[in-house]
Amino acid sequence: MKLLLHTCCAPCSVYCIDSLRKEGIEPIVYWFNPNIHPYMEYKARRDCLKEYTNKIQVKAIFEEDYGLKAFCKNVIENLENRCQEYCYPVRLEQTAKYAKENGYDSFTTTLLVSPYQNHEMLIQVGEQMAKKYGIKFVYRDFRIGFREGQAKARELGLYMQKYCGCVFSEEMSKFANQKKDKEESERVNRDTERRIRLSDTIPNLDFRPLKRENKEEIDFIYNIKKEKYKEENKKELDKEIQNKLLERYIKENAKNIKIIMLKKERIGFFDGKILENNTFKINNIFLLKEYQNKRIEEAILNEIMFQNKDIMEKRN
Repeated sequence: MKLLLHTCCAPCSVYCIDSLRKEGIEPIVYWFNPNIHPYMEYKARRDCLKEYTNKIQVKAIFEEDYGLKAFCKNVIENLENRCQEYCYPVRLEQTAKYAKENGYDSFTTTLLVSPYQNHEMLIQVGEQMAKKYGIKFVYRDFRIGFREGQAKARELGLYMQKYCGCVFSEEMSKFANQKKDKEESERVNRDTERRIRLSDTIPNLDFRPLKRENKEEIDFIYNIKKEKYKEENKKELDKEIQNKLLERYIKENAKNIKIIMLKKERIGFFDGKILENNTFKINNIFLLKEYQNKRIEEAILNEIMFQNKDIMEKRN
């Protein structure tokens, strides 16, 4: 049997070639993948396949067609079905056509090894192209060796791609990263806008979450609370009692304690709680004496109100 093996990449070819050779079939590898983008990805997969086929002494034919423009033109109206409507047909038709014109009696594809491809559609397209060009489509369920082939590819140090092939599959493969980047950007933007609004009211005013591992911050809170306890009780509290009160306060409120900064120096803190609608309610604002009654409390309250309004508008 003279078999032309359409090959999408070296790792996917490993099990396919090994299993065909065990059957006594010596495949001829055929590279034609105009759906792989961007060019550096296309080149990385192609060059890896060249090295691998040379190493295992398999004849290989490379049809150069980096078809980005044609790909985009043909899939843009139906992105969800691009594999079935374009990627499978364009590659398997060219493989069947080349095989027929060059004296092969059959063809198949390494796409059949992937559990992530539409297996039944691949069979359907392969048989359609076989009928169209009067050549045999050799079907093998290579999926049974997918893990084995991938493990061997890693052992051999072959280039392991991170997505199927086209730019849209790359986008899908990076969805989690994109979502994380977007969330991080939104968080940073909100934080920047907060600092701008606070600074518009009182220059260099800011607040940030408590760092529980920072002993200086814990001591800072302790000293302010110590004065507050004294003020409320009109006398000095026993040190052991104060420590227990502070420990309980930190334990109950740590997640929602914010340190107030002015010119990057700690001047106070406030605490609160997250309400069911995800807005934040301030319970107490504590400032060093020299910063009390200087509109800092007002600026903090206004900023929290602004943030809560922004949250409610987004929810609606």
